[in-house]
Amino acid sequence: MIGTKISEQDLDKVSNIVARALAKRFSPEEFTFDPIIVKPDLDQDGDEILWIQIIFDGDQDNLDPAWTVRMFEFIDPELEKLGITAYPITSFIEKSEWEDPAYDIPDWAEEA
Repeated sequence: MIGTKISEQDLDKVSNIVARALAKRFSPEEFTFDPIIVKPDLDQDGDEILWIQIIFDGDQDNLDPAWTVRMFEFIDPELEKLGITAYPITSFIEKSEWEDPAYDIPDWAEEA
């Protein structure tokens, strides 16, 4: 992962912005979102992006895909206020998958 000029403090602020947006849409009885991991990176064209991994505990069937795919619309104005122009890319990961030690191992590495 290639670092960008976004400070750790701003990355924490982004995590809080995402948490607030989720709290407006989903109740604590439906889901727990923790942790929310924000990592700056560059895409293949050299443009800044923010990988936002949202780890959740709850029934995935209740994650409204019409809302989650548009999440950037809800957080982008807040990012602009912070001066962050990196494009946010969100992914929702079930906590059970996240806690699996083999979660982030690419297929080619498992074959070796």
